[in-house]
Amino acid sequence: MHRYLIMEETIHVIGHKNPDTDSICSAIGYAFLRNALGDDEVRPARAGNLNSETRHVLERFSLPEPDLITSATGLRLILVDHNEVAQALDDIRHGTVLEVWEHHRIGDLQIPSPITFHCEPVGATATLIAEQFFLNDIEPPPPIAGALLAAILSDTLVLASPTTSNKDRRMAPRLAALAGVDVAEFGAELMAARGDIATRSARDLVEADFKAFNFSGNHVGIAQVEVPDARPLAARRAELLEAMRRVKAEQNLRLVILIGTDITRKGSHLWAVGEGLDVVEHAFKCSSGEEGVFLEGCMSRKKQIVPVLETAFAGAALANT
Repeated sequence: MHRYLIMEETIHVIGHKNPDTDSICSAIGYAFLRNALGDDEVRPARAGNLNSETRHVLERFSLPEPDLITSATGLRLILVDHNEVAQALDDIRHGTVLEVWEHHRIGDLQIPSPITFHCEPVGATATLIAEQFFLNDIEPPPPIAGALLAAILSDTLVLASPTTSNKDRRMAPRLAALAGVDVAEFGAELMAARGDIATRSARDLVEADFKAFNFSGNHVGIAQVEVPDARPLAARRAELLEAMRRVKAEQNLRLVILIGTDITRKGSHLWAVGEGLDVVEHAFKCSSGEEGVFLEGCMSRKKQIVPVLETAFAGAALANT
């Protein structure tokens, strides 16, 4: 088992709140790489509890759970898989961000000094981290290769998501060979590790992969649940909506959206609660809200939901000026 030593002047590599497999495994992978390059003060961290899939990955490859950090104040940080204030530690502005490794849109994080900021439109941050191993002529050991592969397969729905890039497709088999796994078989194992919809609480389903965004001053939470068959999820619509209302109130959000992605049908259910439902309906040219709508071909929050909503809310704000 790998062990991470606590050093003075530690630099923590950390992903977003409500961490997913990419957030956790990218932090572990990048910390390992920096250690291998001689930077012993770098160690992985997490900004929330592990989900069932990520826990399965760490147990499978005998990797320890990164340290939980709840405050950025006074810490030196490397951010992975996020660069928006709403998704970072609540007091992120009181920490010192040294680097960002990211595959989402450029967010609202303001950093006073120049830093390394690496962002590419790939399917997972782990693809970029894995690439750094090979660019530095360092071969990731099997557990690290397996964790990075898991992150890629998780974020790209086993390379089926529209966010999947050629770089992801090339990196996956390379990591699989080092980890000693088959891409397709391991991908199916990961999807199964996400847990049975019937056994998970509505609150867990909403919060497990939940991200907050600021769209032209509108604070919107978007949750996503990705399953092979979304019919059991749709059958629980009423309790999911109630959980969404509670999250909206607790986090003081204007709107909460849940995307229930059906991997087999290659589309997603969309439900929304709160204010601004008219903007959502206009954005996707449909009647949505609490009754929900199924969006054919929509599988990516990052590529097919967030950009559309950002444009729609910007247009609504302009129209109201």
